[in-house]
Amino acid sequence: MSRTDEHPTPVEERPRRPDASMDLLNNLRETALEPSYAAAVAERGAQRRRGVVLLPALVVVGLLFGIALGNQWRAAPALQQERADLITRITTTETRIDELRAQVVDLNREVRDLGLSSGALTAAEQELSQNLGVRLGSERVTGPGVRVTLDDGADAGVQGSQVVDTDLRMVTNSLWASGAEAIAINGRRLSVRTAIRNAGDAVTVDYRSLTRPYVVEAIGDARALEDAFRTSEGGHWVEGLAQHYGVVWSIGRVNELSLLADPGLGVEQARRAR
Repeated sequence: MSRTDEHPTPVEERPRRPDASMDLLNNLRETALEPSYAAAVAERGAQRRRGVVLLPALVVVGLLFGIALGNQWRAAPALQQERADLITRITTTETRIDELRAQVVDLNREVRDLGLSSGALTAAEQELSQNLGVRLGSERVTGPGVRVTLDDGADAGVQGSQVVDTDLRMVTNSLWASGAEAIAINGRRLSVRTAIRNAGDAVTVDYRSLTRPYVVEAIGDARALEDAFRTSEGGHWVEGLAQHYGVVWSIGRVNELSLLADPGLGVEQARRAR
């Protein structure tokens, strides 16, 4: 039996890649930058993409705003003209109302004169009717008295520096309490049905807006009225307004005042008091 020598089958080796020796260098090249740097680069790219999308939107918004502003500029003259026309109509209407009120006063006076001349009232009743008309505001009156003037403070930014309805009510109520027989504010006669109110930034008397300064005229004993008003609640009120808020006020005696009647006031029903 012949002995044969057994040799192991050699293992076939894989061919090596030409760049196998460059793996370390390739790894260093790919991981040389910090991961956060790559994230930052990606974020800047996203921001650029958002900017590309946002820019057209801003252009559209700016265009719309420009169109709206142009339309407003073109409409401004028409709005100003409409406002001017409205102011003119209001002024014309108020003038016409004042004319009609004056006619009403004259007609009421004629009616009262006819009633007195008819002999339906005795002399005492006629005198009582006359006195009631003065007190109520349905009769025109003349005589001596005082004139109180109020105006806003010089600094309009100071809260409380503007004359309001409460101030005028305090003045008129104190004048009544001081002995006034008849009172008017800026020519508007006060009666038992006259309202003094604020309407926006304006003060209204008998539902008509007044402009400053506000002139309160009261008929009565001029000296007694002035002295009593200065020491009254209303006098202290306006003096406090002047000291703390800069409101301007003054009071003076007048030898002759003439206060018109309230044309909206008249006697509709009456009966003898017992």
